[in-house]
Amino acid sequence: MSAYAMPPTLRFLLAARRSELHGLETLASTCELATRVSKLAHVLQKERGCSNLYLCGGQDALRQTLSGLSSDASAVEEEVRRFLDRLEPDVTRSAGKARLLNCVAYALYRLDELPRLRGRIRDRRVVAEEAGAAFTKLIASLFALVFEAADSSLDAGVTQLLVALLNFMQGKELCGQERAHGVMGYTAGFFTEPQKARLLELADLQKRCFDGFAQCAAPDALAAWEQLAPGAGQVQRLRDMALRTSDAARVDAGLAEVWFGVCTERIDAMRAVESLLAEALTLQCHRRIVETRAELDNHRLLLNRFADQARDDAPAMLFKLQGRILDVPPEDGVGEEMERSILDLMREQALRLRQSDDALALARGALEERKRVERAKWLLVSRYGVSEQAAHDRLQRAAMDQRRSLDEIARQVLIELEATS
Repeated sequence: MSAYAMPPTLRFLLAARRSELHGLETLASTCELATRVSKLAHVLQKERGCSNLYLCGGQDALRQTLSGLSSDASAVEEEVRRFLDRLEPDVTRSAGKARLLNCVAYALYRLDELPRLRGRIRDRRVVAEEAGAAFTKLIASLFALVFEAADSSLDAGVTQLLVALLNFMQGKELCGQERAHGVMGYTAGFFTEPQKARLLELADLQKRCFDGFAQCAAPDALAAWEQLAPGAGQVQRLRDMALRTSDAARVDAGLAEVWFGVCTERIDAMRAVESLLAEALTLQCHRRIVETRAELDNHRLLLNRFADQARDDAPAMLFKLQGRILDVPPEDGVGEEMERSILDLMREQALRLRQSDDALALARGALEERKRVERAKWLLVSRYGVSEQAAHDRLQRAAMDQRRSLDEIARQVLIELEATS
């Protein structure tokens, strides 16, 4: 462009596109974070499962396997820590990121506690239930971090894929919790009534997560998921067997290893689907960045031409569009084509943003539900002094008892507790 300064109208049109590009670049970091966390959660899930089997009376030979899994998890953990270190400066400079930074601090606190937990597991100085709960809290803190980061997503297509991945990650984590829960019951030879209720609860929660995944996932991910149906059938048969046990109708404790093997095979197979989702998310995000950069370059070139042409043609009239009926050309007849082109750009951009907002509102529904559940959970913790897990269990039981969704129960709790605060 020449030395002539671009008029404000055109500058702000370009600024709008630059803002979109910046949002997508920020979103790319969120997508990378989700990918790295999914990898870390997977290795932690494997370590939790092996720890559970070891603490429930498994062979001492498992200690070497456990050591290898711990090393694998530590290596991935270092990758996540390095990524968070690179992310910190950008996040700290952004307004409204206090909740995200707090989530990072909480997740790192849980990771810092992990070496001590591993030592207690190795020396069998902790029971399986306590060790499993510690791993579950750690994984939950990592997921909360990604959900909080995803709250800033402003692209409907990328958000939809992100929601699919987060739902799948959560469903897979619930499968891991069920694996640990089943090992304890089968090792004892029977399941108590509370343990049976927990099995049913975990199965129901898995279904909800995988239903959410199916609503947002691409066809190739859905096809890969459908191929895992036989593994789900095997888990269901063992789950049904567990529900039929009692103190008077015990089963062979050796079924604990059978259950562990079947669940592990299914969870490992899920990792392939999870990776497929992560790859699709990354590709879509980078594709949108490339498209937006190209659109920004085209806008800049076109608007520079407008500004150059307007330099000698009474440019002020280009930016007083509200001063006359838009479909009536100016009295001197000058600039009609240019005005209409600029109007087309603004109308096109406004329409695209409005359509994107509508699509984004649909895609973000699952993220908003998760945030409501988290808020309700922590309100219960602060109001009644219960643990995080107890608060979550309370919400889940209310949802099952009332045959309502977890989100509906969370809304109800928020209304009731916030009204009395």
